[in-house]
Amino acid sequence: MGLRPALWIALAMLAGCATVPAQPITSVRFAAAKLPKGVDRSNRDLAEDFLDLTFALESGEEIGGLLRYEAPIRVHVTSPELEPYRGDLEELLARLRDEAGIDIALTEDAAEAQIAIEAVPAAEISRVYPTAACFIVPGERGWKSFLRGRPDARLRWSAQTELEGAAIFLPVDTTPQDVRDCLNEELTQALGPANDLYRLPDSIWNDDNFHGIATSFDMLMLRTLYRPELKSGMSREQVAARLPKLLDRTNPAGRGKPRQARNPESRAWGGAIETALSRSTPTGRRQDSAEIATQIAAEMRPVDHRLAVSLLTLGRLDLRRDPAAAARDFSEAYRLSRERFGVNDVRTAQAGVHVAALALGTGQYRAAVRLAELHVPAAQAGQNAILIAGLLSIKAQALFELGETEAAQEARLDSLRWARYGFGDSDGALAREQAQIAALMRLEDG
Repeated sequence: MGLRPALWIALAMLAGCATVPAQPITSVRFAAAKLPKGVDRSNRDLAEDFLDLTFALESGEEIGGLLRYEAPIRVHVTSPELEPYRGDLEELLARLRDEAGIDIALTEDAAEAQIAIEAVPAAEISRVYPTAACFIVPGERGWKSFLRGRPDARLRWSAQTELEGAAIFLPVDTTPQDVRDCLNEELTQALGPANDLYRLPDSIWNDDNFHGIATSFDMLMLRTLYRPELKSGMSREQVAARLPKLLDRTNPAGRGKPRQARNPESRAWGGAIETALSRSTPTGRRQDSAEIATQIAAEMRPVDHRLAVSLLTLGRLDLRRDPAAAARDFSEAYRLSRERFGVNDVRTAQAGVHVAALALGTGQYRAAVRLAELHVPAAQAGQNAILIAGLLSIKAQALFELGETEAAQEARLDSLRWARYGFGDSDGALAREQAQIAALMRLEDG
């Protein structure tokens, strides 16, 4: 459950195309994710992450015993509106079987399912959890029964001794990108790691939502959770005692690596960034909160990805008030991300789209093209169709300004294809523009 800040530049470049879809249109789609197994950092740091993910909640509440399923897990999709996403769900389940070693599969029999996935209007979700795009309820079977129950009578994560069932509620009157991201985040968390940690740079269990698919880190945590050495109900101390040898087996890449200095969770930063990202909050207060988040993150030692997140958030809010300040915010966020993660990372790509837009807006067209081309591969690896569409749209406009019309049309056509996959196309506007560009290209080729 978390905030999903919009990719402002993709939305701006594709204004009028981001319609609310009835169903996703998959003129293009991602291949099944093939991520490396394991994480190349200290297993001692990873042990701390594992304990914080499985024995606490983002509310600060502690969980007394380890939670996981002790029997094969079956997943049932209760809503026909989610049928277009069956392929995405099956691919995720295949990854969970292969990368995490979990016995999990779809079932058509609701009675035998431990996890039910149901479509719910976004407005209904917002009435229950105003900041959530989607969420999980342990011990629940469906939306109607969830609404009928008293809030104080609902099963809490911390009241369980073993996972036995849950319902996942997803909005379908939103972008297909959001639905797919929600599937990845909520289904993986429903398996046990219920906490969200802003300090994790490479996890989908981070409410900054820079990752849209389960990462190698996430799969490692799940693979460790479902090893036979661990059982439901074990205490934090019991799990901690077994983790060193267990992680050395599940993650050989981290064996013997020294611990890295890093900052713990910061409730002050988390509260500030959530306020800054909240569209229901007055702009002035959002601006103040973004500045507070930036200051807190800048004082962390060592500085980590939270400063880049803060700067991107501040820059988006600065755009109308002080474009020059926004340019500085975006440029610094990009520098930090590139230095920390390199160019082949979705975090760097998310900062890079802002800098590419700046280059386009200031007439640096070759730089805009280079930046777009540089970061499309990371956006593809992260399966972020909206980010790909935004980068390609910038590239198309820059090429048009350079007089390279044919290349610009090709880039725009590719941008529209990914926009259809990411945004959907309920009224046909994207399809019509795509057809017009394709027809024009055929005429010029002739």
